[in-house]
Amino acid sequence: FLSHSRATRTMASEATRPELRVSETWDSCIENTIRKLAYGTLSGGLIALILFRSPVARSAVTGIGAGVGVGMGYTDCKHEFDLLQKEQNAS
Repeated sequence: FLSHSRATRTMASEATRPELRVSETWDSCIENTIRKLAYGTLSGGLIALILFRSPVARSAVTGIGAGVGVGMGYTDCKHEFDLLQKEQNAS
């Protein structure tokens, strides 16, 4: 999932100012988090549809899937910004 966007961002950010790198990182993080939210919600909903009969249980499992997706997106964004900070401190 990330290989294409990281490669594109890395090639584009080699010749750009630090402000643009931060902006590109934000764009990448928002896109990644939304994608993982959607995947988590869909996978949680599918699992809930297969395993549970109660609408409350289905909603809870779908919500857990969405939370896992957002958590994964947040962790990836934190990692991306840590890398960006290390790059800027090294320069």
